[in-house]
Amino acid sequence: MPELVTRRVCLLGFGKVGRRLCELVARNDDELAARHGLRLRFVAIGTAGHGSLLAPAGVSAAEALELAADRESERRAFPEPARPGVDLLLASGADVLVEATPLDPQGGRLAIAHLEAALGHDADAITVNKGPIAWDYRRLAALAAAHRRRLLFEGAVMDGCPVFSLFRSCLPDCRLLGFEAVFNSTTNFILDAMGEGGGFAAALAQVQAAGYAEADPAHDIDGHDAAAKIAALANVLMDAGMTPDDVPKDSIRDVTAERVSAARRAGRRLRVLCTAQRNGAGGPVRGAVRLAELGPEHPLFSAGGSTLSVLLRTDLMGTVQIAEHGALPEQTAYGIYSDLIALHEGR
Repeated sequence: MPELVTRRVCLLGFGKVGRRLCELVARNDDELAARHGLRLRFVAIGTAGHGSLLAPAGVSAAEALELAADRESERRAFPEPARPGVDLLLASGADVLVEATPLDPQGGRLAIAHLEAALGHDADAITVNKGPIAWDYRRLAALAAAHRRRLLFEGAVMDGCPVFSLFRSCLPDCRLLGFEAVFNSTTNFILDAMGEGGGFAAALAQVQAAGYAEADPAHDIDGHDAAAKIAALANVLMDAGMTPDDVPKDSIRDVTAERVSAARRAGRRLRVLCTAQRNGAGGPVRGAVRLAELGPEHPLFSAGGSTLSVLLRTDLMGTVQIAEHGALPEQTAYGIYSDLIALHEGR
């Protein structure tokens, strides 16, 4: 059995993803210790409106879930009032921050502040909030390097599906020339439902009830979520230095059932296609979120429902396709889980 190391985790965000992470860690606590020599203890958990937990001695994931379950009938999940994430992080003495708050309309400013505080105070940082990577990646990466800390974000684009780690570990010396992707399951569901005769409003209500849509569905419908994912992937793997504001966006808000049905009758599917490519050697990277009709010959034709997929065009390996079936909060939680192991193992 490897020597056991305890990492002190501050978890900011205890929605679907944060709770699923605790469930995953609780279920695999013995496995983490036996296989990896890793013990995770939660020294703080913060929520926006359901209280906070500050436990400098650390509690297990199972204990954190029990504390939340004991208060499900109350207005807050944890014993202390909600407090600013930076204050909670600094009071906790955490050596790992897990940032799982929702994307805010101001380009992830709150999440960026959380990451800055962690990296500047001797803590590694993991985020599944795409805002910091889409809006401020270069500066945050430089901050992490200056403080000899790690910044990981595998779950920021395709939930727990390895994209960043796969490219870096399995495609040595490859340069990413561009990519095409279907990155948003909410728009997949809505367009598919409309193709089957459903209305836009009914399809949106269904996808919100299923838990796929962002807290503000406009993020999905109007292409903001997709643009943030384009910027994040391009910034990390293409050194694009772009933000979602640089990405033109098509909205599905005004798409009619007739348009979706007409594409289906022609044997095609209407999809929200995410693209990025570099214009010339050393030129700028341009991204776009656009509605496109994909025929069965297109590799992304089958990316519907909760399936997400990306085509990575490289200079040495040609085109590599990565797909994830069942893009749910459990998969995003696994992205954090895998990053925690990577931090521990120095990968």
